[in-house]
Amino acid sequence: MTGRLTGKRTIVTGAGSGIGKAAAQLFAAEGARVMCADINGDAAAATAADIGDAAISLRVDVTQPDDCQAMTEQSVAAFGGLDAVYSNAGVDGPGRAGDLSLEEWNRVIGVNLTGKWLSVKYAIPHLIEAGGGSLVLQASVGGVIGVPGIAAYAAAKSGVIGLARQMAVDYGPDKIRVNAICPGTVPTPLVRATYEKRGGFSATAAVSADATVDEMIEAAVIRHPIGRLGTTDDIAQLALHLASDESSWTTGTAIVIDGGMSVA
Repeated sequence: MTGRLTGKRTIVTGAGSGIGKAAAQLFAAEGARVMCADINGDAAAATAADIGDAAISLRVDVTQPDDCQAMTEQSVAAFGGLDAVYSNAGVDGPGRAGDLSLEEWNRVIGVNLTGKWLSVKYAIPHLIEAGGGSLVLQASVGGVIGVPGIAAYAAAKSGVIGLARQMAVDYGPDKIRVNAICPGTVPTPLVRATYEKRGGFSATAAVSADATVDEMIEAAVIRHPIGRLGTTDDIAQLALHLASDESSWTTGTAIVIDGGMSVA
């Protein structure tokens, strides 16, 4: 490791598993102090324990303003300030627009869009106080291109991209950079849950309704010209770049990292 985040004070939401866990571990390995936040408090604590003294943890429901404010304030109290937030936490969201209930729509939008906003809202004054910083919002290739059977999820992720652009304009004068990451298929627990609930829908075409999750995920490989699905480390490395000073002139972007899925 090269110390690309040495001295940085960071928050990672959804740090209990998948991409968030990989990012929290990588941030710490590169010199950052990390608040590991997750709705599963035990999982967040386990990630922090794996990291060691550079990490703290908290159970956080990103749809709840009080939780997000507490996450921010406890991070600032522990670290003496704040430099970057990776707003990664999300939920699965299968279902076509005509089939979704209002309850399901609100659940997906609440976590995947409103939760992104709340996760960074309370950090902004602290980043201004620090002289600037980086906000990284997890979007999806589903917010850029059409993907079958994820109407609410796609709407939320498109909204995240718009939010990143708007915040980049609003807070650029405060030296705050805001960018969105748009991953393709990474077989995390969240993605596996989406495939399971979508049944026979794959990223390419309908497959057998009784196909296993592994079979459906394997069928998605063909949509990625690079010939493989993504890994949690692929996405964590991009989050690291955006959280670091290496990306000091990068803001308002939606960076697609999808093995070519969006251009195939």
